[in-house]
Amino acid sequence: MKGGAMAQQSLAAVPVSYSDLLGEIRSSFTSFHATEAAIATCVLEDPQSVAHMNISQLAECSKTSVASVVRFSKTIGYKGYPEFRMALISEVSRIGLTNTRVSELDSGITIEDSAEEIIRKISLADSQAIQTTAERLDIDSFKATVNAWNSAQTIGIFGLASSGYVAMDLQLKLNRQGKPTTAWRDAHTALTSVSLLKPGDCLVAISHSGTTVDVVDVMQAFKSRGITIILITNSLRSSATALADIVLHTSARETTFRSGATASRIAQLTVVDCLCVALAQRNWSGTKSALEESRAAVGSRSGAKVSVDEGMRKQPSTRTRGGNK
Repeated sequence: MKGGAMAQQSLAAVPVSYSDLLGEIRSSFTSFHATEAAIATCVLEDPQSVAHMNISQLAECSKTSVASVVRFSKTIGYKGYPEFRMALISEVSRIGLTNTRVSELDSGITIEDSAEEIIRKISLADSQAIQTTAERLDIDSFKATVNAWNSAQTIGIFGLASSGYVAMDLQLKLNRQGKPTTAWRDAHTALTSVSLLKPGDCLVAISHSGTTVDVVDVMQAFKSRGITIILITNSLRSSATALADIVLHTSARETTFRSGATASRIAQLTVVDCLCVALAQRNWSGTKSALEESRAAVGSRSGAKVSVDEGMRKQPSTRTRGGNK
């Protein structure tokens, strides 16, 4: 599916049920069009009041239109406003029970926070990133990615900065499964290696924002050669999502002091782990053999293993001195 069609399909996917709907709206805010941002602002500023509004009232509150409210609801992943409103009612009820935890996460980390508060807030952001990413993943896009990886002769991976570490992790996982994979962490190296991939191969681009110029340029260069472009991103809409053939959305929230930077990597790694396990399942016999070979290759370099073996060889005889048996 070319020209970002899969990306557009994921915006109007089957109805979802977010465990953190308001967090999902905040996470997606930079991707919204002007009218969607106006509606989102109304929802975020007073979710309890909006939960009791009909569609016309929300359109009036946000100074938009009924059609804009419908489009906003679909962009978030619901069939229409009634489904979105019911989800918001549930969210308001949930916040009423766990208001302290949600407000802490929304505020981010402050200079007054204790060490205990820092640990609690970051662990909450990270665990929520995993859960909401799992909810946000489009199953059709996920399956299409596994199919593309399975048929590709070579897989290229590109990520910058923190996303570069995710790219290296994905390369390691795929190589251990016996899948020829190359990862690049700067645009110049990726662009000079463009001839390594052939039509039928894949490029996996990893970008939280989907707007980084280097990422877009690399995607464009490989796409022009007929390479299938797969994007892992937090953004619903961006220049990168428009280029990608398949988009896998993460869900990680940015907070003060960028504690969300770790959450974004964890969200990306969650997607990577799910994909690699699904690919291994697809080719289990070959994957099992490749994993055994890789374990054997590094097994002799395990200090703990060597010391145990040597210890077994050096154990004294069980026979006691003096000829006693």
